[in-house]
Amino acid sequence: MFGMMLELVYARRARDGGMANVSRRLLLRSAQCYVGYQLTVVAAVLGGWLTAAEGADALLFLGKSRFGNILRFYSVAMLLAIPILHVRLRVGPRIYGLLLAAIWLGAFALRSVDSIDAGSLTAPIGILFGIGEMRVGPSVWHGMTLTLAGMLIATGLEGFRQPGFDLRKFYRNSAAVVAASLTIVIGLVATSSLFEVAKSFAYFTYRSQNHVGYYAIGLIAAAGTLILFSIAIPLGRAMPAWTRAPLALGTSSLLSFTAGNVALNLMPAGVISAGSVYPVLASLAVIGAVMVLVSRPAVSRSYRFASRRAVQFRRPPRSG
Repeated sequence: MFGMMLELVYARRARDGGMANVSRRLLLRSAQCYVGYQLTVVAAVLGGWLTAAEGADALLFLGKSRFGNILRFYSVAMLLAIPILHVRLRVGPRIYGLLLAAIWLGAFALRSVDSIDAGSLTAPIGILFGIGEMRVGPSVWHGMTLTLAGMLIATGLEGFRQPGFDLRKFYRNSAAVVAASLTIVIGLVATSSLFEVAKSFAYFTYRSQNHVGYYAIGLIAAAGTLILFSIAIPLGRAMPAWTRAPLALGTSSLLSFTAGNVALNLMPAGVISAGSVYPVLASLAVIGAVMVLVSRPAVSRSYRFASRRAVQFRRPPRSG
């Protein structure tokens, strides 16, 4: 969905008004994501999940956070989106396929330096590239797979607000992503078993290893979900009033992620260790509370105001 937003919103704005304003907006969004990440890390320290030293390392991308990895990813991915959109305007949407191929050719090359001793850069390298002793999954490098696939799928939705628009190109793009991903999954099943592949995905083994299976299965699920919703909710149909609250989780995703992760990090350790029922109930309660919070008109207005502000860069006055 992040990649689709980049294509549908930011690429369109770049075509209409140039990259300068778009770059400023993405820089602002990156800063907002990092602020959300900071709040999540601070909450983990206050909740006793991280020590002060571990929290300081996490803020500098020198250590792992708790429930903040997605915001950390977005703070970097927003910056990477700027050169990607620059190239997209010059080359066209075919650049997405080329970049996807480059990511996985690079991923295989990264395996040859997986045991590299990078000293103080071990943690940043693990976060950015998913290699070394402190590898993170999904890393920024591998995680851009989902972003670029979303951008590719969204090229089939250009002009979707126009009368008479049809979804054939969207379905073709989605089918291409699913077909490529399914080919990978079939190869994994053939070399092991369906049970092993399902277990490796469900238990985050693939995710922690930045394994291609994580992204292939994830893309099948994501594209399949998009297709199902496109059928269940045809273009032009007004959404029922009751959907405003759950949809706010998506329309205010940065606020939702931040509020939810902060709440989870402040949750007492006794609740987490109390068995399987209480943590699930507590998590559902957090989701419900966040949904109510972000759907409030005053909160959503404040969020939209902050999100739409442009970063102003001014040259220092010349001396003399």
